[in-house]
Amino acid sequence: MMGYIVDLSVILADIFRSADKVSAKDAVKAMDRHITSVRKNDIHHDIHRFVTKTYPTTRSIVPQVPQSDLVLEKIVALIRKYCVSSP
Repeated sequence: MMGYIVDLSVILADIFRSADKVSAKDAVKAMDRHITSVRKNDIHHDIHRFVTKTYPTTRSIVPQVPQSDLVLEKIVALIRKYCVSSP
């Protein structure tokens, strides 16, 4: 879920950074750029490292409700990191 949220945010930032008026073609191009980018891999590696470090003994983060703020903080940090950097 974290990956989808960050990916979508990065794609949307790319779409709206690249044009004043956004067409469906612009959106598809932005998605294609993201799918094939190193940035996408970096995002998912960052998420994997975060999850395995934060939740080393469990396969699911859902039961650990008190930790949910850590997940939100990480999502926000990743969006800031990857939406600000150049594509």
